[in-house]
Parts: sequence; C-alpha cells; structure tokens
Amino acid sequence: MRFFSVFGGNLSQAELDFVDVDVTTDNKLYLDPYAIQIRDDEWSASCGDHIRSFFNEVLDALRAENTGRAEHLLGNLHEPNETFLGQSSGLPSGRGVGRGKANDLARALRQSRAFSTGLLSDISEAELFINGVGPDTISDLTTNILRGKLATYTKNQCDLLGVPTQRVGSLGPHWSIDRLDWQAEYYDLPIANGMPVLLVPKFSVRRALSLNSQEFWNHHMIAFLRQEYLDSRSALVQTFKDGTPYVTKKSVKERHPFVKDELATFVQQHPEVLEAYKRLKGAKGPLRSRDFEEDFDETAFARALIDRLSQVASGNASAGEYHRIAMGICTFLFYPQLICPVKEREIHEGRKRIDIKFTTSGESGFFLRMLQAPQTRAISVMIECKNYTKDVANPEFDQLTSRFGHQRGFFGIMVCRRLENRARIIAACRDAANDGRGYMLVLEDADLERMLEFVEAARRSQINAFLQERYDEITH
Repeated sequence: MRFFSVFGGNLSQAELDFVDVDVTTDNKLYLDPYAIQIRDDEWSASCGDHIRSFFNEVLDALRAENTGRAEHLLGNLHEPNETFLGQSSGLPSGRGVGRGKANDLARALRQSRAFSTGLLSDISEAELFINGVGPDTISDLTTNILRGKLATYTKNQCDLLGVPTQRVGSLGPHWSIDRLDWQAEYYDLPIANGMPVLLVPKFSVRRALSLNSQEFWNHHMIAFLRQEYLDSRSALVQTFKDGTPYVTKKSVKERHPFVKDELATFVQQHPEVLEAYKRLKGAKGPLRSRDFEEDFDETAFARALIDRLSQVASGNASAGEYHRIAMGICTFLFYPQLICPVKEREIHEGRKRIDIKFTTSGESGFFLRMLQAPQTRAISVMIECKNYTKDVANPEFDQLTSRFGHQRGFFGIMVCRRLENRARIIAACRDAANDGRGYMLVLEDADLERMLEFVEAARRSQINAFLQERYDEITH
C-alpha cells in the first residue's frame, strides 16, 4: 500500500517530489549521503552541512581519544523505521547503528587504515573503507542525522497535498548543527499503517549507494592495477598466440583480494582513481520515474495527464483540483530541475502567500539558466495557478512580481486555463521585465499540453527549448 493512497491521494510517483513508499514493508532504496552532498540546491546543501558537521565531530573525538564523546555521538544513532527504506522483508525492523553497535563502530573507525592515515573524511566513504559498515548502516546513519530536516520536508509535502499530520515525540533526536550535538524534538508527521512516516525526496535516494566498496574494488581498483601490471611487464603478464600481452583479472584479484584496508592504501597512493569513480557516479544523476516503477511508461502517462487536465472545469469551485493537477504536471515536466514544492509559503510576515514555491536544483537546462542569469537569479521559482474563466490581468501580475526578492529570485510562472488575448499578456510581461519588476512566463493549458506532447513523443528535451522560446518573447 503506497503512502499517498492511504490518504486517498490519486497522484502517481511521477507527480510527487518524494518517494511514495509502500508502508507495509521496507522499500529497496537508500538515502545516499553522496547523492545529497554533490548537489547545489538549497535543501541538499543544508543537509550536506549537517552530515559533514556530525562526521567531523565523530572524527575529532576519535583523534582526541575522547571515547566518551565518540560513544555519545554514535550511541544516539537509533534504528529508524520511519522512512520505510532498506532491505529487510516484512514490516520494517531497523538495521541502523543502535547503542549496542555504537562501540563496535567506534572501534572499527579507530582501527581502520583510512582513519589512521587521515584518508577518511566523509561519511559517504565509510562503506569503502570501514569493516562492518554496509549500505543499510550508511543510509540509516544519514536518516538519523537528517531526521529534523526530513521532518520539515515531510510537513511541507503533507501541507501541499492535504495529508493530515499529528504531533509525534517517540522518534529519535536529530543532529543540531548549531549545538553540535543531538537534539530531541516533537515532529508533526503523518501516520500510515499505524506508524509515523518520514518522507524522503526522491532525488536523494538510490537503488544502491553511489559509493560501493565491491564495485570500486572490482571495476576500478583491479582495472587500474591490471593496466599498471601490463605497462610494467610484470610477472603477471601473459601473451596470446599472436604475441599480444595481457593480464587476467583473476590473477590481479588473487594478488589483491578484497580487503577494505587495502582499498584505503590503494586510494592513498592513487587518489585520482577514487575521484574519477566519484565523478562517474555523480554524473548518473537522480533516479527517474522508471527507476521507481519498472513498468512505468512516461509517454502513456503524459497522454493520461493531458486527458485529466482537460476534464477539470474552470472556475472557483474546481480551483483546488486544478491546483493539484497543475502541481503534479509541473513536477512531472520539470523534475529534477525544480524540486521541493511548498504550498502557500508565507512571505513578508504573512501578508502575501505563494501558491507553489519550487527550489531550483541547478541540474541543467532552462531553469539552471534562470538560476545563473544575473537578472533572474531564480533560487526559487514561484508558480501561481489561476483556474479563471477569463484572462489574468494586471492585479495577478502585480501579485506575482511583488513576491520576487533577493532571497527568492526574480522569476516566476503563472499557470492559467486559456489566454484570450495572448499579445496583451506578453506585452504586460515584457513591461514588467523592462520596469525591473521581474520576469514572468504565463503558461495556459495549451502550453502544458504541448510540453506533455513532447514527452508523449519521446522528445522531452524539447521542453527546455520551448520554455526558452517563451522567455525570449518577453525579453526581446
């Protein structure tokens, strides 16, 4: 049973920013610290700071031989069940670092070659170098550290989707970057299947941790050493009948078996191999809809969204329904360039509200250009949804542009049903830009449908060109 369906929701995974977990079992996904730390968006950057802060405190305590401090830090890492991520079968049982394992983990860190040589500096590398540390441990460590950040994210998503929450005090503490210590707190969370749920952004999870010791050893370390032995004409070199030299992978593995301390020694001698591995893993980017649902067909789904949009009536009575489908379409079309949608975020001390605020992720394409452009600086993208039976007018434009600012940026989108006088709308947007009030795109249903048709025709890349075309209309 999927989380959102428990509350009567009808949005699919492709329309949601978070992992729509099955709340009856663990889902075979991991919260990946490396996937978080390589991103530049506001949410990931803050989470990365929390992860580094915690791990630096652990390493500092171990270097100072402050056993009490190290055990205190690691002893507060409880076994989380609330994300429903991991590998166990049946109801989530938790496999993280509990108090009973804290001393073992501290000992493994202290005794590792990566720690003694100063190589270990990042929690995402712990699985590479530390005995007894696997993907579940890393994912659960990260969950504990980020529990407070995830709780805030969860509350925002529930507010956006109308999912009820209640005060929960039974979860473990979260890491406080200000106190440099654990901090207990009550969280407002949804309850599904009798259990509190922490929602996790889908751009922060992977099917396997990005940095994997077996993969690095097998496909990168051994491959490098194999070529090195070949180039040096070592005793491992053999020759084919035609005289071509070669070195077998098996012979290199026999000389360099899988030992995590040996991985640390190799990386210390050849740091460029680890850096190349990291770049390769980072380039893969976040998971897409088909990674969550193997039989997902985004071309057919795009057509279904077109049909669903056409069935929503114009007018105030259907405003909520239009808001939900518009939000889902924007998530489907613009993810992962736009992430972390928040509904009606208060600004200016609550005097003004935003329909949906997305965070610009800085991944690529049109929205990256809006983030980097000095005139827009779109750290966030405000999206207003107007289910009017008539054209939007100056008050709506003023409403949107008044919400721009240096902390949010100067770019927004207004989504509406139909433009009777498109030329007038473009002129109004151009005037706002020329007057220094900000940059707005007004997208009607026909524009949303056109972008969905790009996806239906397996031409998703044309969405960026289409948005750029609309932007050029108001700037030229």
